[in-house]
Amino acid sequence: MSSLRVTNLRGGTVGTSPTLPDGVVVTGVATATTFDGNATTATTATTATTATNAQGLTGTPDITIRNITGVAATFTGVLTYEDVTNIDSLGIVTARTGVKVLAGGISVVGGGATVAGIATFHDGADIEGFKIEDGQTAATPNGEFNFYLASGHFFRYTGTPGADYYPNFKHSASINLNDRMDVNDVVTATLAVNSPAVTYHIANTIHIDGNATGENSYTIDTDWVGGSAPSAGNGSGYDIYSFTIIKTADKNFTVLANALGAA
Repeated sequence: MSSLRVTNLRGGTVGTSPTLPDGVVVTGVATATTFDGNATTATTATTATTATNAQGLTGTPDITIRNITGVAATFTGVLTYEDVTNIDSLGIVTARTGVKVLAGGISVVGGGATVAGIATFHDGADIEGFKIEDGQTAATPNGEFNFYLASGHFFRYTGTPGADYYPNFKHSASINLNDRMDVNDVVTATLAVNSPAVTYHIANTIHIDGNATGENSYTIDTDWVGGSAPSAGNGSGYDIYSFTIIKTADKNFTVLANALGAA
């Protein structure tokens, strides 16, 4: 065996590279401006300006890339990302600091939903396990008024009624109650109206989503406890009305109404 020390190796003609048909063994550092061909094993990469195919990557390098496209990925540590369109998990999905749904709602199919703490469905406060719900207050009822259940299930009028009045129940200004309730769902509401005189009281005309019964395919069956709607106000204090709204089919509702403190 012998050693050959040279400064450069060049091909037989200008512009060609020398050929080493039996390969080459480098025990020191190999430096090249570019690589051409397959790299079957790479343990450390310090700089890569262009890569179209990578195999056998090992070690613990930090790699920054733009996109990953593949069939599957396995991570033994924590996966952190800023944004994602869909998550399809075969196992349990755990969120450490809460889950926020900005649009579209939550659909639970099979198994139901188990809540170990307090389930809150709209604004309000939780005090020692009890839900303190937002209420709605207005001055004077006159005819139809909007009872938005998303703003609270209690509505109080503090002024003197100027006419008979009745509620139009909706989820909110832009969302219909029919679109938020499933068949056999039940929601309750309470109305308190200042009653300094017996002249005005609730009218037996309950609306839902801006519709009376018979309008836009809505059917609203209002059944009053005692058999009939009140015919006069209490004349002092407050007239209190409670409503239990049951969705029996699409755009079909039964309303169980009760008047407390009204004649």
